[in-house]
Amino acid sequence: MLGKLVFRQKIGVSVLTGFLVFIILPAIILGAISYSQSKRVLERTIFNSIIFLAEAQEKSINNWVKSREVFLKGLAENENIKTMDRERAAPLLNSYLKSDLNFISLVLVNAQGHVIVDSLYTKAANQLFVTDREYFNRAISGETYVSEVFMARNSQKPTLVIATPVQQNGEIVGVLFGAVKIEVITSLVQENVPGNKGESFLVDSQGNMICELMYTDSSGNNIVKHHIETGGADKVSSGLSGNDIYRNYLGKRVFGVYRWLPEIKMGLIVEKEYRIAMLEAGLRTIYYVALAFVLITGVFIVFAFYYSRSLSKPLERLAGEVNEIAEGNFRSIINIKANKEVEELARAINHMSSNLFSRTDQLNTLVQQLEQSREELNREKDKLALISITDELTGLYNRRFLNNELRRLTNLSRHLGQNISVLLLDLDRFKRVNDTYGHATGDIILKDFANLLHKCSRGTDVIGRFGGEEFVIIVPFVKNEIAYDIAERIRQEVEKKVFDQDNYKINITVSIGVATVLPQIEQSDRDIVEKLLDSADACLYQAKNSGRNKVVTRIID
Repeated sequence: MLGKLVFRQKIGVSVLTGFLVFIILPAIILGAISYSQSKRVLERTIFNSIIFLAEAQEKSINNWVKSREVFLKGLAENENIKTMDRERAAPLLNSYLKSDLNFISLVLVNAQGHVIVDSLYTKAANQLFVTDREYFNRAISGETYVSEVFMARNSQKPTLVIATPVQQNGEIVGVLFGAVKIEVITSLVQENVPGNKGESFLVDSQGNMICELMYTDSSGNNIVKHHIETGGADKVSSGLSGNDIYRNYLGKRVFGVYRWLPEIKMGLIVEKEYRIAMLEAGLRTIYYVALAFVLITGVFIVFAFYYSRSLSKPLERLAGEVNEIAEGNFRSIINIKANKEVEELARAINHMSSNLFSRTDQLNTLVQQLEQSREELNREKDKLALISITDELTGLYNRRFLNNELRRLTNLSRHLGQNISVLLLDLDRFKRVNDTYGHATGDIILKDFANLLHKCSRGTDVIGRFGGEEFVIIVPFVKNEIAYDIAERIRQEVEKKVFDQDNYKINITVSIGVATVLPQIEQSDRDIVEKLLDSADACLYQAKNSGRNKVVTRIID
């Protein structure tokens, strides 16, 4: 049925029908699916950005609360506070209040709930009792507590209190609390909103919006709690966290992310108007693409109708000639009169045919060149690998490789129950050589010394340069006596060697620290390596201090 409808008609009908069936219809279906998926992707992207912002705000608030708790706990440990003496505590609280602008006041209360010191209201402090406040009762029971928002008695302003117990000799003798303006909290939220038509605000456990900057009475003194029963406020006031698309308190459809913040007993809500967010995220572009698709499709249908009339015969001719090329006749020449595009296609096919044969040879040559390049690349890779683990001057292993190899050999020694030794070598008074004969001469001596180490060591030993004139030799699986013999042989060879450079006869000596350990299976590789290096360094230090040109050895228990 489909073949008869599309492929057995005139070329004009076939082209148009095939275009509609195989291009337009699938494109519409694909476009609808793509639109739906793109919409979901955009929504997910917007949610991710809002969630990221909400998490950043939540983290900022939690960090702020924790830092204030730490501040109060530390202050409660001060001896002037523990004494509960007004004369000693008042100046201290006033001083700390000036250093931390987050607090309105710092208040010290005795165990009976009587205010001893109020850094803000000094005159009325001794007349106040806070035994009816939950934060006092929580703190006096030994808990550092953050209150809900309430109206302060003195200022009649919305306040949040952080309270902590004051202990003297293991007993709670009072409570220290700090009162915080609510705008300190709300500013952490409102300083970062999700762009145009976006909003961040806090609600309490009853669903009241807490936002002093936006909701205040005419005097500007009292906070206005705007009760919200829709969207995220209803869920977050129940202690839930999540994200959803809903209508906000203004009736606008929004992306909403809500988080319950147990530290301050409030909910954080971050919202952005749905339409604005989607347009900003790229929905407008999708609309433009869809419109362009419709226009282009209409133009293409008209063009296909007229173009199909002059297309069939040249295409049939081209198909026949291309089949010749497919069979290996690369020298076939196509000469037809048709539309410019078809003629250009014919010329392109001719050009392709004339070049295919030569290109085959070129490809074979290129394959050979690639094989050679691959081999050269592998050689360069091996060189780079060697450079990354060796010292540029001496060709010995570098410090990073030595550390990794020492950990590996230590682990192997521990499992095999074999000793492992470390020789730490330092050329005596080598700075004097550099200062006297120059650093170029010193570098040559270091190279000669590296060669001497290779001659005096075993093939299984790992030799490297730690830096400067300090060298390390890892000697695995031998007794301490053998490690000492290797070190002594090196010392003697260095002592009797005359370094001849630029007509200078230079004699140097070396001090060596040797440390040997039999790793225990229960010990960690890190601990063993650290002990080995520390002990070898201590032995080297002892050799240096006892006159240099010596070998000092130690067996680690």
